[in-house]
Amino acid sequence: MTFVAIVRAPARPEEAAKAMAGALGLTLAEARMRMAPEPPALIARLEPLPAGALGRALRQVGIAAVLVDEHVPSDKDRIIARSFTLTDGGATFRPRSGPEVGMVWPEVVAVFRGQRATRLEVERSAKTKRFSVATAIATGGLKMTHTATKTTRSSEETTEQVVLVYVSDGRTVLLSVRHVDFSCLGRGMRPSSTENMAELARRIHEKAKGAFYDERLLRLGRRPLPFLADSGSRSATGTMLVTSTETSGSLDVLAEVMRQAVSEALLP
Repeated sequence: MTFVAIVRAPARPEEAAKAMAGALGLTLAEARMRMAPEPPALIARLEPLPAGALGRALRQVGIAAVLVDEHVPSDKDRIIARSFTLTDGGATFRPRSGPEVGMVWPEVVAVFRGQRATRLEVERSAKTKRFSVATAIATGGLKMTHTATKTTRSSEETTEQVVLVYVSDGRTVLLSVRHVDFSCLGRGMRPSSTENMAELARRIHEKAKGAFYDERLLRLGRRPLPFLADSGSRSATGTMLVTSTETSGSLDVLAEVMRQAVSEALLP
């Protein structure tokens, strides 16, 4: 299957909606809803041939649309850096294991700063017995209590900031707040990990002058995406239901959409 995505808001939204409605057999209202989210945004998941037809129809009316195979790169396909050295000439990234990775700045084609989230929702049910006059009267005193079930819900979200560095030869380096050693920033090291990620991204952006830089995935990488299989899990005991959802798949898809758009000169 293939994702169809738009990477810029349509200059002529009504023409774009008509093109999509015609290609997919949707109503105009449905087409407008699909194009409403902030780009980059998925608008369809189709077999390759109809996906290609939709992409051509959108581009004919000036829409920056890209096609991406649903099996997008993830962390297992990236170089996860533990430490780094940034110089005026280039960068060296050292993973936890394996050889270090070096590049000169003109080889860097894109740098994306993003964020992914894991949400944990817990639902607890507890049964309590209370004296009930109504129950006692109704049963002639045979039963004096009423059983009630009380349900409480709680939720927790943890986030992970990342910087993705794309190289012209196809390599991708992932700098994650969970793995990177910020002491490599030297005197520029800040008190919090969030500040350190911002400083690291700023330095790379400043040195990789020819690369496309974008921070939209800080917002969009935390959101579930339509047409994307649920990557969460559910577990239950007698009194508790735990639901876990995480958005690393959303970040991976949108990052690949943007990388593809850069390679096709649709961004910036």
